Amino acid sequence: MKNFAIAAAVMTSLFLAGPQATMAQVDRSSATERACKAKYDDIFANLNSSSPTKRRVSDDEIGWALRYEQVKNAGKPCSEADAKAPATAKTQTAAAPAAANRPRVVEAGGDSAAMKGQAAYNSGDFTTARSRYDTGCFTEGNGAACTNLGAMTYDGEGGSTDLPLSRRAYQRGCALNVGEACKIYGSMLKNGEGGAEDHEGAIAPLTTACKAGFAASCYDLGASYFYGSVGSGPDYAKARTYFTSACPGLATDGCYALALLQRDGRGGPVDAAGAAKSFKLSCEAGKSDGCLEYGLAQYSGSGIAQDRPGARSSFTQACNTGNAGACMNAGFMARDGQGGAADPAAAKRLFGLGCKLGIQDGCTLAQQVGA
Repeated sequence: MKNFAIAAAVMTSLFLAGPQATMAQVDRSSATERACKAKYDDIFANLNSSSPTKRRVSDDEIGWALRYEQVKNAGKPCSEADAKAPATAKTQTAAAPAAANRPRVVEAGGDSAAMKGQAAYNSGDFTTARSRYDTGCFTEGNGAACTNLGAMTYDGEGGSTDLPLSRRAYQRGCALNVGEACKIYGSMLKNGEGGAEDHEGAIAPLTTACKAGFAASCYDLGASYFYGSVGSGPDYAKARTYFTSACPGLATDGCYALALLQRDGRGGPVDAAGAAKSFKLSCEAGKSDGCLEYGLAQYSGSGIAQDRPGARSSFTQACNTGNAGACMNAGFMARDGQGGAADPAAAKRLFGLGCKLGIQDGCTLAQQVGA
């Protein structure tokens, strides 16, 4: 089987395959339907363009385009493509500070500013809450107040966004032994948010957070050593250690990164069985490339018993989340009857998706399949 194991977009919404019930005829000449068609054409024109001036197509746009194709083929109005299918797991990015972190409940403290800030926050008075948390953090030395202040100033809650203040608040909270504050402070240092990038300075807070059980910080540490952002160059042994700590807590990226090192024998011995297990965990958490790689392990029997039906299922799952290489692999298996009965109609659809996602061979093969 030709292996199209290429990098592909990971989306948080699923393209629902299979036959759909026919609905009332939709007027495709309406302004709304014409706008949807123009949007769809623009997405794939840019996705498949080799022009240096093409715009970057987001994962959400690819997901919308696949949903639009599905609802159009089912005779439904394009507005239904705007309703995302619920994902079982969203891709987690350790690089992004937890902007969605909400202020935590602070420790009991009588009439302290921190407690008054919490009361104000709970009542919806965010401006007062932010002011009280500021006092609680920098005057009273309340670590939870610092964490809450960091979240509010990062999100622009109770006032304007203030990343430098957010960074200082999280730094103070970390110094006061709040693991969550260390996690976000380390991430802000690593990514240069609220101040200059400081990869070396990020190691200490990220290590504290990792030891406290924050998998995203373990992943950030692993990535720093993997890419050689600290030290004299890549340190795959340390990267593997920290990715191990990030899996399965951050299964999408942590387990996937660990699996790559296990598979390739970097930072330690080759561990095909461990790689298959880690790819599976990543796939189950919603990582498209994790499903592709787990499918390859199932197909070849690398580290696990050979399972062609399972491989076909894994490739199809990855394809349905926008992975072009997986679409091709699933298409070959459906066409040739590997891992199940031959299914020309499915093969044609899968090759067609590979084509739309940028693989020219998919366009040719979709035309060749007699269905």
